[in-house]
Amino acid sequence: MAKKKPGNPQPTLPPTRGIPADESMWIPRHYGKEIREKGGLDKTIIWGIEDITDFIFPKKYQPTYFKVASDFLKIVLEKDEVTKKEITEFLNKKQYSRSTLENKIIPKLVRFGLIKRERSLEGTLKKGRSLILTESLTFTNYLERIAFAWNSQVSTARRNKANQNSDEEIKPI
Repeated sequence: MAKKKPGNPQPTLPPTRGIPADESMWIPRHYGKEIREKGGLDKTIIWGIEDITDFIFPKKYQPTYFKVASDFLKIVLEKDEVTKKEITEFLNKKQYSRSTLENKIIPKLVRFGLIKRERSLEGTLKKGRSLILTESLTFTNYLERIAFAWNSQVSTARRNKANQNSDEEIKPI
């Protein structure tokens, strides 16, 4: 039997190598160039589809996904529902890859809650039920919930600090 030579043990790899790209959202600095170019944080300035899509598929890092997603979201907002027929027409007109749209763009837009994916109630076992995509406000509800929770935490902390300061002023010496 051969003896094992002493040496460095194999390192244990971390459980992940970071946040999966298909589950991440890009949040640039709120005071940075990217937000300034969108019009800043002023709520009276309306951000377009591209401005919103840029947070999910950053143009700077994923220009192809950004373009496909922006164009696709415009179609979703124009129509009551988008089916395979509309997807095929969209892909033929724009010359985009079906694989990119169906494997990268649509799943991330569904996961983030910008669109809702359903199946029609009609269909047979052989043919299957057809895909129906519609716009969704889940994204809005999700981010508003996070923002409201943070707002509550800050407001409570500020109130507690103010109460603590006023109690210290009232105490007799």
